[in-house]
Amino acid sequence: MNRIIIIGNGFDLAHGLKTSYANFIDWYWEKKILELRNEKGAVLDDGLTNFKLLKHHSWNVLFINDLGNRIISKDKLFEIIHNNPDFFELKYQSFFNQIYKEYEKKGWVDIENEYYNLLISSNDPKKLNNELDIVKGKLIEYLKGIQDGAETIDDLKPIIIEPIKTEDIAVGAYDTFINIINSRLKHNLNGLVESYRDFYNYYKINHVYHYNIKNISDFKENIKQINSFEDFETYKYFPEELLLPDRIMLLNFNYTDIADKYFPEPFNRFIVNHIHGKLDNPNEVIFGYGDEESESFKELKERDNTEYTRNFKTIKYLEMPSYKKLLAFMESAPYQIYIMGHSCGKSDATLLNTMFEHPNCISIKPFYHQKEDGSDDNWDIVQNIYRNFKDLKLMRDRVVNKTQCEPMPQAE
Repeated sequence: MNRIIIIGNGFDLAHGLKTSYANFIDWYWEKKILELRNEKGAVLDDGLTNFKLLKHHSWNVLFINDLGNRIISKDKLFEIIHNNPDFFELKYQSFFNQIYKEYEKKGWVDIENEYYNLLISSNDPKKLNNELDIVKGKLIEYLKGIQDGAETIDDLKPIIIEPIKTEDIAVGAYDTFINIINSRLKHNLNGLVESYRDFYNYYKINHVYHYNIKNISDFKENIKQINSFEDFETYKYFPEELLLPDRIMLLNFNYTDIADKYFPEPFNRFIVNHIHGKLDNPNEVIFGYGDEESESFKELKERDNTEYTRNFKTIKYLEMPSYKKLLAFMESAPYQIYIMGHSCGKSDATLLNTMFEHPNCISIKPFYHQKEDGSDDNWDIVQNIYRNFKDLKLMRDRVVNKTQCEPMPQAE
C-alpha cells in the first residue's frame, strides 16, 4: 500500500518561491532593462524581443544622457518607446508576443498551453520550437536564481508520511484495502514501523503518531481477520501502524529541488521522482504539452513533420528513466494519490489519466490553497481532475470529497 504525492507549482509557491510564469515574465523584463542599460550597441535581440535604436548608436549612452543612468520600470520604458516611434523600434517573436499578450490581459499565463495553441495553427513549427527552447532556457536561468534558500514546512512533513485514512478509500477499493490489512495482520511490520521511526527521529518531529509494534500485537488478540469494511466502524481502536504507506513517492512536476529536502537521506521507502527533469541538467528538462486525447493532438500526430510532436511530453518521457520508474511504482502495489500544488491541467493530461484510472489507484486526495479572504481553489482542482478522467463513475468514487480534504500548509 503506497502513496504518490503529485507536486506542482503551488507546492513551490507554498514554500515562498516565486515560481509562477507571471513571476518569470516580470523577471524577464527587469533583466531586459538592465541589459539595455549596459548595451553598447543600437540593437538588443535575444530571439524573443528585438529592441532597436533608430537615431542613437548605443542604449548605454541613451540611458546615461537621457535617463540619468536610472533603472526605469517596464511600463516607463514602453511609454517612452510608444511615444517616440521615430527613435525606437520594438519587435516580438510570435510566441513571446502571445505569452505577453495573455499575461497583460489576465495577469497570469500558461506558457505550455499558449505554445500548444500556436502549434496547432503554425506553418513553421521548427521556428516555434526554437522560440520555446529560448523561453525554456531563460526559465531555467530564472529558477536557478531563486530556488536556493527555501526550507521545508514543518507542518507538511507529518502529512506526507501520515497513515492512510480509511475514510479516504474509494468504495471500489474496499476489498483490496481489506486484503492488505489482513495480510499485514498475518505478517511482521517491524521493518515498516522502524523506517518511520528513523524518519521521525531524523527530522526530530514531535507528533501524535508514536508507532509501536505492541499496538498491532494487542489488536491481533482481539481480531484475527477483517471481514468487511464496516469492521473499521465496529472497533474503537484501529492501530495506525497498520495503515502506514509501505513506500511514498514525491512525484515532482517542478524543476526546483525543494521536494528533495523532504527526503534528504537514503530512506529506501521514500522516493523523489523528478518527472520533468532538474535544473542542474537543462538538457533533460521537459517543457511542452501532454494531452493526447484532444482531437488537435491526433491531427498534429498525422502531419508529416516531426517538429509538430517534438515537444510532446509523451515522447520526451522516453529520454529519461523517470516515467518508467513511476510506472513500476504504480504496478508494484495499490496506491493513494495526494495532490499538492498541481492544478491537474491539460498540459499533463495523459500522465494524470494514466495515474488516476490505473487499477491500483485506491483514492485521490487534493490539498487546496486556502486564500486570505476565506475562499479556496478546491473546486478548480476537482474540475480539472474531472477533465482527466474518461470513466466518470470511477472519478466520483476515487476523488475524496472536500469535507475530508484540508488546506496545504504554507511557509510563514
